[in-house]
Parts: sequence; C-alpha cells; structure tokens
Amino acid sequence: MRPTTPIHPIAQCEMGVLVLGARLLSPVLTLKQLVTLAHHAAEFAPPRALHRAQLSEGASLAAILANRASRLVPGTSCMHRAVAARLWLARRGIAGRIVIGFRKRGWLEGHAWLEISTDTDPIYLFKSESDGYSRSLDEDELVGAK
Repeated sequence: MRPTTPIHPIAQCEMGVLVLGARLLSPVLTLKQLVTLAHHAAEFAPPRALHRAQLSEGASLAAILANRASRLVPGTSCMHRAVAARLWLARRGIAGRIVIGFRKRGWLEGHAWLEISTDTDPIYLFKSESDGYSRSLDEDELVGAK
C-alpha cells in the first residue's frame, strides 16, 4: 500500500505525536477513558461530506502513517494505532469509530480497529475480513453516545 503522492513530513510528525500520546496515556487511563478522550477530542473537527474515494485515500494514508509511527514508539498496540488514526482523520473531516473485537484461537485475543462509515460498505483500518475477529463493542457503546 503506497501513497500516490508524497506524504508531507508534518502529517507524519502529527501521527507520530498522536501514537506516542495514546501510548503514554494507556497505562494511566482505562480503555473506556482512552476511547472517550479520543471521541471527545474528535468532536472538535466536524465531519465533511466526502466521496468514498476521498475517504478511502484518507484511510489508507492514516493506516500507513500509524503503522510507520508504531514502529518508532515501543510498546504500541492496535488500540494506540486506532486512537491515533481516529484523531488524525477527524482533523481532516473524516469521521470514524473505534471498534473492539475478540477471537478465540485456543485463548481469547482482543483487537482494536477503526471503522469509517460510507454510503456503501464501511472501510476498515487495521482489520481484514479473514482475521477472525468478531465485533464486541464500539466507540459509541463505550462512550454512551447514541
């Protein structure tokens, strides 16, 4: 997954700061507090009406940047990438939702990903359809928003 245009260094730095912030906050906040903080911070940037192609391009750029940043921040997990991408995309007018799911492979494994609603099929960041994770709860359920 390569971007069609060069990625601006400030966008890379911004994602790095967001991943680092999520990583540093996660030991002191509960999962609910971390997701609620991301939810309320994202509300400051109202979503824009974008075409699916624009949403998809923004989502794939966010995934690239979050994956790059997570290699530089030790101990980064899927939750940190999802929170950072949620905020990074919100600043660009793309609304998303953090989703948490589980799968059982002899033991229970948890995973967090980002879901972007479109007028057709949702766009998923940090999740593939074949990974076996079942959706358990999402950002709206954790925050209590309807």
